[in-house]
This record gives sequence, C-alpha cells and structure tokens, in this order.
Amino acid sequence: MVCSSIVFQRIINRISIFTDLSYMNILKDYNPDFSQLKLLAKNYHALGYTPLFKEMMGRVYPDCDFSGIEKYELHRLISETLINYRFGEQRLKYYLFRHFWRQNVIAAFEIKVGSSRADFLTINGSTRSFEIKSSLDNLYKLPKQTSDYLSVFDYNYVVIDTCHLEAALEIIPPGFGIWSFSAERKKMHRKALLNQNKNPSRQLSLLTKKEVKEFFQEESASTLRMVRYYGEAVINERFKLALKNRYKKRWNFIVEHKQEILPVDLQFFFNTNVKPAIIYA
Repeated sequence: MVCSSIVFQRIINRISIFTDLSYMNILKDYNPDFSQLKLLAKNYHALGYTPLFKEMMGRVYPDCDFSGIEKYELHRLISETLINYRFGEQRLKYYLFRHFWRQNVIAAFEIKVGSSRADFLTINGSTRSFEIKSSLDNLYKLPKQTSDYLSVFDYNYVVIDTCHLEAALEIIPPGFGIWSFSAERKKMHRKALLNQNKNPSRQLSLLTKKEVKEFFQEESASTLRMVRYYGEAVINERFKLALKNRYKKRWNFIVEHKQEILPVDLQFFFNTNVKPAIIYA
C-alpha cells in the first residue's frame, strides 16, 4: 500500500492544531528508516528548504509520497516523527518545557557556563540548571559540565535516558538531582540539594557589561573589588535578577505561542521570537 499525498491532504484538512489528534496517526502503519531519520534530525531547521525536507521525509518513509503536503503540515510531520522516534535532546527539552510552562518561572535554553552549555535553566527564587543526556549521548563531558554548573547555580540536575542511570550515579556529584521522563511523566531518581559552593566571580563573568552596570551600578570595577564589596549573597541575588531579566521576554513568547510552535522548533522560537505564522507560512 502506498500513502498518497491526496489522502494525506484530506486527513490533514480535517485536523485542527488545537485537537489532540496526531498527524502520526497517518503514518502509524509505516515504519521509518532510522538511518534516514538520523540524517533528517541532523539537517532539520525551521528555516530549511521545503523541497529538501519533502525529499528527506520520502527517504524516512519510502512508501509515502509527500509532494502534495503544504509547508506547515510537512513541518508538523517532521516534528512528530523526530519527537516520537528520535530519542534525543530535542525530545527531552520539549518534556522540560511541558513540565515548566505552567509554573511561575522564567526559563531558557542553552546557557553558556565556561566551556560548557547548560541545556535548560529555570529562574525564580533559585536558579536550576538541567543537563540533558539522551540515549544518543555519551557521558564523557559530564564531569566537566557538572563542575561548571556547580560554580554558578543554586540547584543542578541531570536529565537522563534511563540507559545512563547506573553510570550517571557514579559520575554525578552527590548534590545533583537526577530526572528521567517516560511518556512525558517525570521520574525523580535523586533529589537536588542546595549548592553552597557557588563562585561569585564566575557568576559575574556570565553577565554582560550592560547587565553589570544595570544590576550593580558598576562600570569599571574589577571583579575582585565587586566580590569584596557586595559579597556572595548579594551577587547571587542580583545574578538571578539579571538572568531573569535577560530571558523573560523570550520565555514568555514561547509560552504565549505554545499552541502554534511545533515541539522540535521550541529553541528556534525562543532564540528568535519570530511569529510562528511567518515561519510556517
């Protein structure tokens, strides 16, 4: 049996993005080619070339014809395919977004800390970092990453695929929390402890000159002088205020437009704040 583009379009025309129906119902009888799925994940971007994506989806599902699919429907099929079949970082970022979007927090994706980059961060009364290790990842960088995050954040977590659980318990410092997700449900394997060893100099190094001026009224003071003058507690509080101010608009945008943004594109829209209708048109 061959999937015709006409059948796809008739079904899609009856599906609203506000219903619980999934476009993957259309493809449920077809198994994806996982080697081609890997290439699709590597090359997908919200601003990518539509004819190329149609060609790539045709390789992922070689019995299906995607030539008649409109751009938005194509992107939605790609998003559903990657989230449901590719157990990588994007899937876990989507689950974290779903977990936190109703909560009274400001959150962000990809925060640089030294040579590391925290995958997800929430800021409210405390800062909470989340490092993701999916089934597609290894743990080689984890010792360096956990050390970097302990230098600046109040609470720290690793979100893992359970295939890493035994090894992660050996690597991750005792104060780190460990989460996993199953069918979007969070499971806590270990509770995070309040980090008492933050480095105020490292926190200040993460702020821009403009942020230092706004939140510390300093333009040319050395880091050492600021640490001595303000102290660890004040620097930590203002560090949180600065991060909250930096990411508030971007986070609120994706929360406001969550019904329009496809799961695989969350980080793109967080970074750009372009209206989804413009990108998917």
